Amino acid sequence: MKQIDTSAARQLLISNYSLLIINCSWLLSLFLVSCEKEISIDYHSTEPLYVAEVELTPDWISARLTTTRDVKEASAAGTYVDDATVTIRMTGSDWTDTLLHQRRGQYRLDYFAYVGKEYEVDVIVDGRHHTSTSILYSMPQLLSFNFKWQDVVGERVLFADLHLQDNPDENNYYFMHLYRNGIGYRWAVSDDRATPGGELQQLFSCTTERDMDKGTDSDALREGDRMRMEVRSIDRRAYDYLYSMQLMDNTGTNPIPNFTGGLLGYFSAYQEVVVECVFHRDSVLTRSRWNN
Repeated sequence: MKQIDTSAARQLLISNYSLLIINCSWLLSLFLVSCEKEISIDYHSTEPLYVAEVELTPDWISARLTTTRDVKEASAAGTYVDDATVTIRMTGSDWTDTLLHQRRGQYRLDYFAYVGKEYEVDVIVDGRHHTSTSILYSMPQLLSFNFKWQDVVGERVLFADLHLQDNPDENNYYFMHLYRNGIGYRWAVSDDRATPGGELQQLFSCTTERDMDKGTDSDALREGDRMRMEVRSIDRRAYDYLYSMQLMDNTGTNPIPNFTGGLLGYFSAYQEVVVECVFHRDSVLTRSRWNN
């Protein structure tokens, strides 16, 4: 499975969606003309779009609302949305709670959510309603997390090796995010269709031994790096959204819609388990010390 690096503060979403599509054949023609004359490209302005990042745990719900940026303002970030209304309710219930605005597009509410229940969030902005649903699943069961060397086409490659025990009697989807010194390093999504109720393994390719020895690759792990693995149990809608993010490089499109009404972003209910460690090269498992 492909893992994508990401280092944004909010790791579930790339908020600044690309709103520009360049005609590749036209772009190619620019390289075929003389470079003596400066060429000015006329980018058309685009209306900002709203982006919501909403997360629900058994104890709280939070939302972050922003807008996209215009392609003519490449150095500018999107703006915060502080005049929206965000509500949450259990599907089928008439009781609705409203999140409290904090600051800089942040909304939050202490909230008791039940495992196995579906929840509906409604984001009201500019008088329009945008809804999404998500189901809260059981806590992930982490079995082990370590680093190991593995031979790949004659090259020694360092892998982060994660093992989970799948929860039986339910369809499970997982979001796994590895941080390095507080910055997103690798992430992936997975499901239990191949091994329902069994053990799941996720490998994250980190670097080759050769690049680690050189010490010139900024992506290669270094002695003393602080590593943090977060594993979330998510529902199918959140899985589909994140999986579509993995395909963005190949498709050239934004992720699939998760909200109604054209609102970008996602709503995900989840439970999370975390493991932290300090990377030491002499502690990396070799083939004589692992069985997989």
